[in-house]
Parts: sequence; C-alpha cells; structure tokens
Amino acid sequence: MNLQRRLAIEWLAIGLFATCLLVATLYWRGTASFDHLLYDQLSAVERPPADGDILIVAIDDPSLSALGKWPWDRDIHARLITKLQQKKPRAIAFDILLSEPGTPESDERLAAAMAAGPAPLFIPLHFNAPGSDGRDYDTILPAPVFAQAAAGIGHVNIQFDDDGIVRHTTLCFTPDKGGKAWPHLITRLFEPTHPQLPKAGCSAPLLIPYAERGSFSEISYADILNGEVPDELVRGKDIIIGATAAGMGDNFPTPNGEGGMLSGVEVMANVLAASRRNDFIRPLSDPWTYALTLAPMWLLMVGFLRFRPRVVLMVSLVSLAGILAISIALLFSRLWFPPGAALLGILLVYPLWGWRRLQAMSVFMDSELRALEQSGEVRPLPIPANQATDMVGRQSEALASAIDHMRDLRRFVSDTLADLPDPMFVTDPGDKVTLTNKLLNESLDKDISGWLLSDALDLMVVAEQRAAVDHYIGQPQAKGQEYVRFVSPADKTFVMRRSEVRSDSGVLHGHIHYLTDITALAKAERDREEVLQLLSHDMRAPQSSIIALLDGPVDADAKKRIERNARRTIQLAQDFVEIARMGETDFAGQDVLLADLVREATDSLWPLARERGISFSVRDTSDSAFVLAEPESLHRAICNLVDNAIKFSPADAVIGIDIGRQDGTNVIVTISDSGDGIEADLLPSLFTRFASKGNHAGRVKGVGLGLAFVHAVITRHNGTVWAGNGENGGARFSFTLPIA
Repeated sequence: MNLQRRLAIEWLAIGLFATCLLVATLYWRGTASFDHLLYDQLSAVERPPADGDILIVAIDDPSLSALGKWPWDRDIHARLITKLQQKKPRAIAFDILLSEPGTPESDERLAAAMAAGPAPLFIPLHFNAPGSDGRDYDTILPAPVFAQAAAGIGHVNIQFDDDGIVRHTTLCFTPDKGGKAWPHLITRLFEPTHPQLPKAGCSAPLLIPYAERGSFSEISYADILNGEVPDELVRGKDIIIGATAAGMGDNFPTPNGEGGMLSGVEVMANVLAASRRNDFIRPLSDPWTYALTLAPMWLLMVGFLRFRPRVVLMVSLVSLAGILAISIALLFSRLWFPPGAALLGILLVYPLWGWRRLQAMSVFMDSELRALEQSGEVRPLPIPANQATDMVGRQSEALASAIDHMRDLRRFVSDTLADLPDPMFVTDPGDKVTLTNKLLNESLDKDISGWLLSDALDLMVVAEQRAAVDHYIGQPQAKGQEYVRFVSPADKTFVMRRSEVRSDSGVLHGHIHYLTDITALAKAERDREEVLQLLSHDMRAPQSSIIALLDGPVDADAKKRIERNARRTIQLAQDFVEIARMGETDFAGQDVLLADLVREATDSLWPLARERGISFSVRDTSDSAFVLAEPESLHRAICNLVDNAIKFSPADAVIGIDIGRQDGTNVIVTISDSGDGIEADLLPSLFTRFASKGNHAGRVKGVGLGLAFVHAVITRHNGTVWAGNGENGGARFSFTLPIA
C-alpha cells in the first residue's frame, strides 16, 4: 500500500473515531462542566434588568422574629392575604406548601381570604421522589379546601444541573409518562393576562436569564401585616409570597456573579420576568447541536488534505475562535450552543492527525532512505547521535544528506545538458517544453521554455518538411523510425532523435529531443552528387566527342574540334575546383579598375569571336570606377559570360558590353548577345550547377558550371547577377559590384 492510500485510510479512520467520540460526548454530556462554566461567565456579561411589576413578599428573618417560629398559624396567612387584596395587586403567587390540613377554623378563614379576590391567587403543589408503587414521582396536591379556593395550582420544582446549579426551568412538568402535565406556578400567574402563552412543548428545559441578585423589589411579610407598606407599592403588581430566611432551606446556588445563594422566591421572580419579556434562553435543538459540533472538526479534516501544516495550524486556531464566537452570538440571540464538544473535536483531531502524519512520514522516510541505499545511487552519510535528539531528527538529517547528493546530481545533469555540443530540448507528457540548452537558445535567438511542441517546431522546421517531422513524433517510439531529418528556416540541416524519459516504475515523464547539425554533411552529399553529375554528364560529353573524332581521319577541322572539347573538359574541371576553393578560403581583394578587367576579358576571347566574325561593342560610362576584387576569379567570371555570348550569337553578330554606374554606389556591367535568348523554363535555375539542355549548331548549349561559377564569384564580391532576354531577342546578363 502506497503512502497516499495509507494516509487516506488513516485520515478517514481518525475522522470517524473523532465523530463517534464527539457524539458520545454530546450524548453523555462529557463537557458539561466546561459548558456550564462558559455559560455562567457569558450570561453575567449582560444581565436583564429586574421587572418593576414584580414584588416579592419575603418571609425573612425580621418576620420570623416578629411573628415567631415557623410554621405560623394559617390565620396569619389569611390576614396577610386580606391586607394584600385590599391594595389591589394584579395577581398573587402563594409559594407556601398547604398539603397538610390545619385546624378547620383557620383553614376555612385562609381559604376564604384566598377566594375573596379581587386578584387571583395561585398555590403550589409538590412531588415526592421516588414515588410509591414504582412511580418516579408522587404528586402531592394542596388540601382540598385550599385547592377549591385558589384560582389555580402549579408546580414549583427547582431543577439542578449536573454541578448542582439552578440554570434551567420548565414551564410544565409531567410526573408520570402519559399523565397530566402540571404548569409552573409562575405560568399560572401569567395566564390571565397572557392567554396566548403556548402550551405545546412546555416541558422543554429553558435557561433562566437571571437579573442581578437582590434587584427585585422586596418587602417584609411582617411589614405588610403591620400596615407599614403603602398601597401604591402593591397596586397592579404581581406578588410572589415566599421564604427568604436562611434557616428555612429555600435557597439555591445560581449562576450569578454576586456570590451566595438565591432564594427560591427570587428564582421564581426571574422566571416570571423572563416570561413577561419572552426572552428565555432556549438550548439549541439536538440536530443543530450535533451539526455545529461536527462541522468544524470535519472542515479541519478536509483542511489537512488541502493545506500546508502552517495553514492548518492557523485554520485550527481560527476554528477554535469561530466556535466560541458562534456560541456567543447564539447566546445573545437567546439560543445556547454548548461549544465544549466542538472545541474538543478540534483539540483532538489536530494533534492526532499531526502525530499520525509524523509517524507515516517517519516510516516513509525510513523506507525511501533504505531504497536509495539499496539502489546504490545515493548513500546518505551517517548522522552522529549528538546532532539529532530523536528518530525523526536523525531521519531528517539523513534525508537532507540524500537530497543534497541528488541536488548535486541534478545540477550535474542540468549542466551537462546545457553544455551539449548540439541543440536539445525536453518536453513533458503534455508536449510542453520544460528545458532547453544554451546552443538551442542561441540558434533560435530566443528561449522556447514553456512553449508547446507544435509552436516550437514551427520555429525550427521549414513548412515543406513539417509533415514528416510530425509523422515521426506521432509514431510509437518502439516501432517508429530512429530519427527524422529536416531543414530549418535558417537553411541548416538537422537530424532529430526523440527518446522517452520514464521513472523507475515506468511512468512517462516526457521526451528528450536531441538535434544534430549535419549541415556540413548535407553539403558534402550535395557536392558528391554534383561531382558525379560532372563526371557522368558534362565531362563525359566532350570526352565522348573526342573519342568519336579519333575513330575517323584526324584532319585540321577534327583537331580543332578535339582541341575545343579538351579545353571544355579542362574548363569544367577548373570551374568546379574554383567553386570548391571559394567555399574554403577567405576573400582577399584589391582595388581593380573594372573597365580594364572587362577589356582584358574581351581581348582574351577575341580570337574565338573573330573565327565567327563576331565583334564587341564596349560602352564605358563608369568614370573609371574601381572595385574591390580578386582579379583572377573576377576575370574568369567575365570571360565565362562573354564566352557564352559568343557561343549563342549567330555569325557576324555584335555583342554589346555596357559599363556604367548605378545609384552612385555600384558599378553595373551588362553583356548582350543577339542569339535566340534563354528559354523561359531555364531562367529560374540558370545560375545553379549543371543547368543546361540540348545542342545548338554543333556547340553544347549549356551553362554547366560556367554560370554557377559566375554566381559564386559575384556573390563572393558582395554583388548580384541576373539574366533575362532583350526586347529585340538575345540574352542579357548583368551584374553589379560595389564601388571601392
């Protein structure tokens, strides 16, 4: 199993393990202590104000001192209720258990006070746990006389969290499954003025938003009895009567920042205030809680696969802060999301994945180092124990040594490729050029790194041969040709070989294209062909004529013809040698008067012209122009042109030779004959070697090497030469040379 697949499996295993752990943590409330602590601190940041319409009548220590030990006679309660009703409160919650009957007379008087009104009065019931006969609870109702007199009955259960703190309440309580749901006493107090209070789902726990401790209005029980409380203080208020004295056991720990205990009656006042404001903090539903708990962990797990370790660390820290921010934002929106499990997920998977990845990388480095050592290519240097304190450190040092060796080897290969004596380039599997050497860049006058292979070939290969190169590249290497030959736009001839670059496992990484410059070899091949053509055609023809003449009587005319053919053979050989020599020697010119050189050429050929009655008409308007020339070769080139004019002119003709200036920087020479002119199909290749065809009047109508020699000489002198036909017939040869 390779490293990538192994890490993927372990990544999935860690994610599933963390998911199961977080689900179990949520189910069994494993982070409840942290969540409670965080909630207590956050809820203390912004506490709601106390409701001014709620008044607590407290059975406090001064009341016990004034009225005696608890429990009091129910006549005292009847007197209190009567006095309160006279002050016209809105509603009264009498938070004192009346489940046991007292003396009939006092019970009757208390019941009568309860029913007298005008404000409705509500009394509590309570539950005993565990209940009898296997029930969870036994419901203990008030005595019948009081139950009939009160406006309603409600429960006053106090719910404790795991740490014994009172944070939650429920608006109704069902002691038996499927049994009657008893509303909270405070809910009954709230019903007359708010009949729209929802009944469905009233068993859901709600978090109580506590006001500051002691912030609700509170008067002493004894003060009411003594008439010391003005009516305005009670009128229109919701009255909660209950015990606050320390010795009565009705005090509970709550998440308030003021310290100490909170009386049950003040807890009920906070519940009533929250009901009025409708701002209970509701725990987030289970599906959303599970989703918000698991989502950050899985997002981080995905980040492990996509980001670098440094980025993952930043993502982890941001995730921790984000979870807390979400919890705070929801709290201020009156929803509570316990973030402990979500934070645990981040704090769990980050070190767990980091350790697993470190272990996997350690195993991977160890196996790779062993493979390198066994291959014999790289032998990492042993690392002294005092340079690395742990296994990973020692492996890192060994791997660094191997990487240094491979880097040196890569530099060696790169330098070797860059300094190869021939152009080369490398392409990747997508045919994109990834590496070129110095010689290729110099020959193309640009760096083609990053180019597509097709674009690079457009720059290297002439259009006529591009199809052959594409065919070679498109063939499978094992079955195709070994190389392809082509000509570049710079008129150089190359042989290209293409070889695959594969890894040890056989994966194709690209191709190396090696170009060999065979321009000199191609030129030698062309020269060889020309020599063969010279021997087989141009030199063979005059030699065959000599042999034929020798078979008959050798008279004066035959001797002349033999002499002409022999001279032609010598001239062909000499022209060929001169052309070859010009390609191998440097130009060594001197100032020459071109008009004199032309006259010397005509003088040397005058005997040949006189034999046929041909004369020369030389017109010189060059104003004694000098040219930088090699006199011997330029003289012979002019002789070749004049000789051709003599050959193809009829007897008694006149050959015109004009010498003049052109553009003030060149001197131009034009030689015109009065023959049949040059055939149109011969003009394009007139100055190439062995361009000739047919016979004329017993003479070879060919230019053979003569005009090729002329072209080579004029080009060597930085001039130009061209040919055409005159308006009145005959051929016209012209060449220009720069004035010295």
